[in-house]
Amino acid sequence: MKKAFLYVSLALALLVAAHPALAQTGCDDSPENPTLVLAGLAGGVYGANTLRTRLRARRAARSK
Repeated sequence: MKKAFLYVSLALALLVAAHPALAQTGCDDSPENPTLVLAGLAGGVYGANTLRTRLRARRAARSK
């Protein structure tokens, strides 16, 4: 169950990141700033990873 959630969230993040790249005709008429899109995606991945690490540490401390 946990791995399925991880794979689904990873697939969703990849789809969200790939959609703007496929929808554009080029960089000249791009309405969004690609740097901000990538920074937001990287921040979300960092936040999810930090949350997962903290939850694992809490479970390990609780099981001792």
